[in-house]
Amino acid sequence: MATIYPVIMAGGSGTRLWPVSRSHQPKQFQAMLGKTSMFQDTLARLSGSIGDHFFAAPSVIGGVRFADLIKDQLASAGHSPHAVILEPFGRNTAAVASIAAALPGDDDALVLLMPSDAYMADPGAFRDAVGTAADTAIKGFITTFGIKPTHPETGYGYIEAGAEIGSRTSAIQAFQEKPDLETAKTYFANPSFAWNAGIFLFPANTMAEEMEAYAPDIHAAALSALGAAAPHGEALVLDPELFKTVRDESIDYAVMEKTQKGAVCGPLVCGWSDIGSWGAIANLSESKTVGDVIDVGTRGCYLRSDGETLVAAIGVEDLVIIAHEGAILVAPRERSQDVKTVVNTLKAQGRKDRL
Repeated sequence: MATIYPVIMAGGSGTRLWPVSRSHQPKQFQAMLGKTSMFQDTLARLSGSIGDHFFAAPSVIGGVRFADLIKDQLASAGHSPHAVILEPFGRNTAAVASIAAALPGDDDALVLLMPSDAYMADPGAFRDAVGTAADTAIKGFITTFGIKPTHPETGYGYIEAGAEIGSRTSAIQAFQEKPDLETAKTYFANPSFAWNAGIFLFPANTMAEEMEAYAPDIHAAALSALGAAAPHGEALVLDPELFKTVRDESIDYAVMEKTQKGAVCGPLVCGWSDIGSWGAIANLSESKTVGDVIDVGTRGCYLRSDGETLVAAIGVEDLVIIAHEGAILVAPRERSQDVKTVVNTLKAQGRKDRL
C-alpha cells in the first residue's frame, strides 16, 4: 500500500485556445468542455483510493498570477490542498519535478505529477492505470503513462516501450520528438509506440536522486527557491532571485532520456486529449453550438459565444467561430492550430488588452 501525493501543474498559458484562453484566465481554469474547469476535472480524478493505494490531498504548482484562481477553484471543488506553490515565472518541468518530490516530506511517498489541462473521457480507466503504475513505481521506477494512439498524430511526442517489467508496464526504449506525418504513420502502425501524456508517477526519493545525478544545478536551485519561499496567503511563492537561476529545461530532457529507472504504463485507453486546438474541442464537444448562437444550415462547424456577443452563421462549412470578451475568431476547422499566429501578431502589436 502506498500514499500517492498528486501534484498538479497549473502554470500554462493555453494560447492555442485564444480568445477564450487568455493570460488572466487560461484554458485550465475555463470550462472548455462541460460545466467545470479542466483544473477541477483533474482534481476530481485524484481522490479516494485505487486498489491498495490512496490519494493524499492534492498539491498545486502554478503561476503567481493565478493565485486567486487556484484558491477559488480548489475551494469550489471542495479540496483543501496539501500545498500550493506559486512560481514568479515559468522554468519548465524539470524544476517542477524537483519541487514536487520535496512536497510530501516523505522519501518513500509516491508523487503523481500531471498537467491540469488534459481531457479524459474515461477517468476511471486512468485511475485504474495509476493503480497499476503505482505497483511498478513503488519499486523505484519513474513511471510515465503512454496513451494508445487513435491516429497518426504529428502534434504529440511519443514513447517507445521496451522490455516488459510488470503488469502493463515496460522499460522505456526511447522518447521520440513530435514526428512528421510519414514518421507518425510508422509509429501508429507499431504497438510499441504511444503518445507521451507528460504524466509521471515516482517515489519522491527516486526523482530527487535522478535529478541530482543528471541535472544537479536545476535540482539545487529549485530547492533553494523553495526553501526561501515567502507566504502568499495560504500559499508559498518561490523566491524570485533564486528561482531566476534555475535552468529552463523539461523533465524529459533533464532526466527521462538519461535515467535507467524509467518505465511506461500503457498503452492507456482513456479518451485522453491535450485539448491543443479548437478543432480538438469541436471533436470532443457534445454540442456544436455553445452560448448565444444561431445556427442556420451549417455543416461541420463549431460555434461558441460567451453570451455577450450573438454569433449567427448561415450555410458555412467546417469553420470554428469563437466570440469571447470582445474578440472574435473565425478559422477553417483544419487550421485551428494556427491560432498561435494571431496571438503572436497581438504580442508584436503590443495589444496586451486582447491577450
